[in-house]
Amino acid sequence: MKNIPIYDKTASYAVEHKELEAYRTSKRANMACKTAITDTIRRNYNNNSLDTKTALKQLTDTFSLERIAVVTAVSMRDKDWDGRISRENKEWAKSVPFPKDFDDWGMDRNIVFAVSETHPGILNLFADALRKELEITKTTPLKKPSLVEKLNRPLPRKTDKPAKPRDKEL
Repeated sequence: MKNIPIYDKTASYAVEHKELEAYRTSKRANMACKTAITDTIRRNYNNNSLDTKTALKQLTDTFSLERIAVVTAVSMRDKDWDGRISRENKEWAKSVPFPKDFDDWGMDRNIVFAVSETHPGILNLFADALRKELEITKTTPLKKPSLVEKLNRPLPRKTDKPAKPRDKEL
């Protein structure tokens, strides 16, 4: 599962570009990651305490940190109304560039891999630890180059080669 690339486009895009198999494979991996997050949190929550270090270690043995972050972010977005999730985690979840994928009835297809069987407060603790781990490893899920970075990039240096002679216009 660790080597399955994250497909970060919608189902309609996948159909239009004949990438449906990649979409489905990534979605299955996201659903497996959701189940693993739920089970891992359940196993590592004891005496009103979540052992986030062990939980993250167990999850990263099977899934990439990026996929864990995407699944957690989608889960946080689904619970945007819930006051048991911190404002910081809600903002982080919104910053993860993973598209909502609406079907013909207006429902987000990503809901199938949102962690829903874990108490939102415990999921919030998990997200705190995940964000710290992402910062430590300096990994941003699906990071796209910033426009400011592109604009600030130095221009290629001109070479000192003589210019090619132009043909005289007639």
